[in-house]
Amino acid sequence: MLSYASDDKDLARDLERSLKAHKLPVWRDEHSISPGAKWFDDIEDGIRDSRGVVVLVTEASRRSEWVTYEYSLARGAGIPVIAILVEGAAIPTPLRSFHAVKHENPDKVAEKIKKALRDQSRAIGRDRASSAPVLMAKFQEENGDPIRATKGKTPELCMEMWLEQVPKETKSVAFEIPDDGIGDNKWIAKRASTRPTARERAFLCDDIQLYGDVEVWASGIGKGPGKWSGSWRLYEALMHYYRSRSYSPGVRAALKQIRLN
Repeated sequence: MLSYASDDKDLARDLERSLKAHKLPVWRDEHSISPGAKWFDDIEDGIRDSRGVVVLVTEASRRSEWVTYEYSLARGAGIPVIAILVEGAAIPTPLRSFHAVKHENPDKVAEKIKKALRDQSRAIGRDRASSAPVLMAKFQEENGDPIRATKGKTPELCMEMWLEQVPKETKSVAFEIPDDGIGDNKWIAKRASTRPTARERAFLCDDIQLYGDVEVWASGIGKGPGKWSGSWRLYEALMHYYRSRSYSPGVRAALKQIRLN
């Protein structure tokens, strides 16, 4: 997502063209917000569904409450923030802890942004590797779009869930979705193998079909550190997977559906 002040629209357009030339999809308010839509809701969706927020830092953006709100929301949501420093502008204090790139030729800036996103994604991966178990989820896709299990305005979507960073002492995991409206909302998954491949995925859940956000509980069964418990929201688990990846407009719409229902 590109965050900028309205006075810097020309700079934002140039940078958008360069980012797209480097195969990076761009969310920008000028063409990403539908006519008649609520600006606040669409901007929040754009931030939460993005791989990262790129902030054009100018004297105009330093004074913009909207720009401040956008990078503050991204920070709170754990989304990478990259500051592009335009000559003559001082970086705001809240942005000093983020990756900063000096504005120059838009193509060179786009290349640096692409590298910064890649580096921050790797850093997130390293943090996860040393943390507690984390629930991941992804849509089952066909030609890049989520597969629908039902028809209608708010269809059930086909997806799969699994856990990462599970202690080796955990032999199996008990899952539960505490929602009486969901059939078969309790199940147990055994470890796929001692060294699961990406295809196998440790503790892969059965395929599930849901139309909205739910809470997912999980309890590790094993000795010592193999015994643990945790809870996540489905939308949170989906974003753990998609946040560091490029995805289609269909996936973006499906993420929005899950978050709002």
